[in-house]
Amino acid sequence: MIMKGFWFLMSGAVVVMLLLTPLVIRLRITSWTLGWLAILLGSIAVMALLGLTARLTVTDGRPKLVDDLES
Repeated sequence: MIMKGFWFLMSGAVVVMLLLTPLVIRLRITSWTLGWLAILLGSIAVMALLGLTARLTVTDGRPKLVDDLES
């Protein structure tokens, strides 16, 4: 339940940043633009890593690993 809310907020923030990126680039303040792009790319990377982690750690319906094969 908490993760769904997190994904909604994080996705919304990334979408708003993507929509505002052309405006930021038009301002031509290099240091500010570089910081903006770094935050945008970093948040996309974090979302991708969290999604990959969530996908790899789901254990529902997967067989459990057995340490002792003789039992």
